Amino acid sequence: MPNVEEWITGTDPNFLNGMKRYVLITIVVALMGWMDVGAQVNDLPRTSPEAVGIRSEQVAAFFDSLLAYPRCEIHSTIVMRHGKVVGELFPVPFRPEYQHTQFSCSKTFVAAAVGIAIGEKRLRLDDRLVSFFPKQLPKVVSWRLNSITVRDLLTMQSGFVVDTKMRNASTQWIKDYLAHPMNAAPGRRFQYDSIDTYLLSAIVQQVTGMTLLDYLAEKVFKYLNIREVRWEQSPEGINTGGWGLYIQGESLAKFGQLLLQRGQWNGRQLIPAQWVGEMMKQQVARDKSDGYGYQMWMCQGHPGTVRADGAYGQYIVIIPDKDVVVVINQCNLNDGLRQREYIWNTLFKGMQDVALPASEAYRQLQQREWSLPLLEGELTSKVLADYLGKTISLGKNPLGWSALRFVADDIMEITDTAGRKGQVVMGHQAWATSSVPLYPLNARYAVRNQFSTISPPFLAGACYAWQGDELQVKLHFVNWMGAVLLKLRFEGNTVNIVAKENYQSKTVSMTGLVVEEEQQTPKTTPDGGAAR
Repeated sequence: MPNVEEWITGTDPNFLNGMKRYVLITIVVALMGWMDVGAQVNDLPRTSPEAVGIRSEQVAAFFDSLLAYPRCEIHSTIVMRHGKVVGELFPVPFRPEYQHTQFSCSKTFVAAAVGIAIGEKRLRLDDRLVSFFPKQLPKVVSWRLNSITVRDLLTMQSGFVVDTKMRNASTQWIKDYLAHPMNAAPGRRFQYDSIDTYLLSAIVQQVTGMTLLDYLAEKVFKYLNIREVRWEQSPEGINTGGWGLYIQGESLAKFGQLLLQRGQWNGRQLIPAQWVGEMMKQQVARDKSDGYGYQMWMCQGHPGTVRADGAYGQYIVIIPDKDVVVVINQCNLNDGLRQREYIWNTLFKGMQDVALPASEAYRQLQQREWSLPLLEGELTSKVLADYLGKTISLGKNPLGWSALRFVADDIMEITDTAGRKGQVVMGHQAWATSSVPLYPLNARYAVRNQFSTISPPFLAGACYAWQGDELQVKLHFVNWMGAVLLKLRFEGNTVNIVAKENYQSKTVSMTGLVVEEEQQTPKTTPDGGAAR
């Protein structure tokens, strides 16, 4: 029997090729990935939708609506009612055990940690920001800076001028932001700023002597059996707070259920009940827009409903009057308001407060298999034969790749700008998944490979197809978030590549050169604008 390297590279002359090889590799990698993450899924009780008053047809229609939403790809969805999972969607190539990066959905976890610390008398809502960091203060402390409180940070009313670029250039975030310009008196103007949340994370670390993640692990996560969780850190060794949580979908559902239960889990009060109520109450009214609580959004038009909300559509939607929690992970480039309305217009259609009769639709729901769209086209092309095993050198590009090489018709090797190489197995009319020692595509491009405690390898799901002389490859980092569609045309010693990252309308064009190892002088030109 060949070793794993021979399986992946196809160098064993007696080994099966084509579809049989990548199907077997997918199985092997999936099993390895499952062993690596320790699964930690299926903790929550499951039941049929009908048992809690929801029709299975509506759960299926809800999932279908999400998958059909334009410029969006769903990674996972979990629906809970009365503390039980009644529907879950992990379209291939995504799986329940994969962790997923969170953007501003992370903020709600920070608010919970602040509330626990307040309950332990470690800090107060009216404590001033400057009191926690006396050594990082500017020489002149303005009255505005001196007035910022923990409450102001929680409600995004610090008064700082929002600066999304500072975190990419600075290595001393606290000091630089305390010296940052202010354009409003604290508590007077809502200005959504992830650094407000970062400062809260820093305060929690200051008063507890533990990172935010370690504090939550001790106070909350261990009781919810959330072990597979990480959080990015700043250059200062502080969890980023406003983004960077890396967690499984079911763990998000557990946390949402914890908030729905006002901080209580299995009879233990993990977060003060009154604090959870304040988190989920409107603290800031916004004209014609969703109001804001403590690091949570209100859902306009649905009184009492709140959500954790992250860029590209990570949601924990909590609906107390229906005793429902809905979790969604995705890459959505549209306004999520219309999408979230599917919860009420589709999922809740016909919902009852009593159990419904058993339904054949439930069996059908259990047997349904969902998948992200595959590429259409042919399995092979004679075009690739002259390029197999040859290095295609790339110029500077938003993907952070320096070279490509096709090891086989269905195996693409990527080399990043740090020299790391990863071989991606590509399925035809199927998704294949590979473990690669590369950083994934990062929707926040400027911070790629920086201040992260989340390290490779990552899992890459891929499919491919030939459309005439053009090779198309779709690549998902399935335990992250980023995705890219590649279109490659091979012409002599050049390979013209058009890349579309995260389903955006803008593309990047690259000219790759087929070169000897010592030669590399490719060019990169934007086509319709850079991806960021």
